[in-house]
Amino acid sequence: MKDYLLISNTKENKISNFYLDLVSSHIQKSTNEQVHCRELSSRKAYEWGLASNKYDPKLEKIMSDFQSNYGIDCNFIKTTEKRKKKLLIADMDSTIIKEESLDELARQIGKEKEVSFITNEAMNGRIEFKKALEDRVAILKGNSTDILENLKKNININHGARELVKTMNMNGSITVLVSGGFTFLTEYLKELLGFKYTHANTLQIIQKEFQKFEITGKVEGPILDKKAKLEYLNKYVKKYNLNYKDTICVGDGANDIEMIKHAGLGVSYYGKSALKKEADLHFNNTSLLGLLYAQGYTDSDIIK
Repeated sequence: MKDYLLISNTKENKISNFYLDLVSSHIQKSTNEQVHCRELSSRKAYEWGLASNKYDPKLEKIMSDFQSNYGIDCNFIKTTEKRKKKLLIADMDSTIIKEESLDELARQIGKEKEVSFITNEAMNGRIEFKKALEDRVAILKGNSTDILENLKKNININHGARELVKTMNMNGSITVLVSGGFTFLTEYLKELLGFKYTHANTLQIIQKEFQKFEITGKVEGPILDKKAKLEYLNKYVKKYNLNYKDTICVGDGANDIEMIKHAGLGVSYYGKSALKKEADLHFNNTSLLGLLYAQGYTDSDIIK
């Protein structure tokens, strides 16, 4: 059985032969083995197969320095018999989409500064998520639901999200969007991107006169926090009779910690410091295509 060293950068076509030779040289010096790389995406992603237990602290330090010096993500992937995962659970805000949805709603009503501060504190684990959510939603009280429709029209899908969901769906995997955000947006993304299941919080909305709808400033039902995200991971593992090694979870903040800790591959996507120390893989220069490369998919396997 092999483990893998993956290097990637999808921002630029920058991984030249210079970098490939440098990594190969580091591996050979550290392991006393000559290992050839496999191209996953031209000038963007490559991997080296290593015998188990060959990725020692010395090589880890070398690759950490390489990452810092050259802006190329370096990840070590311990594999089981099958690299391709059967269950994907993804966060929404700042992961599948570029934006923090509550911050963008607040921007429309001139309250972005107050809301984004709370969001940042919560994502870094300095404020309990439940309180942070309730405080931010309260700021939206009295506003028309038009701001929800405006947000749908203006969100940006992060690069690689469509390909990630499509490719895993076509390979028989279960794809799930689990968010501390809201159902009005997760359901929209389910239709747009093809997630099989979505779970999120529900904004309380009331009907006013003249068929107008208004946000009450409250959340309906139990709040979907980091504990709930783990419960959904557990639910789908049981529902589809999977092993946790068959799962991959991705997110960016403290609310994602529990599901990422328990996944077969837990991925920090441009993650906050609270999450980074818990994740198996870290992508700071790579799009969501990195989740496919980490499973051994090449560009020719990826469905556009």
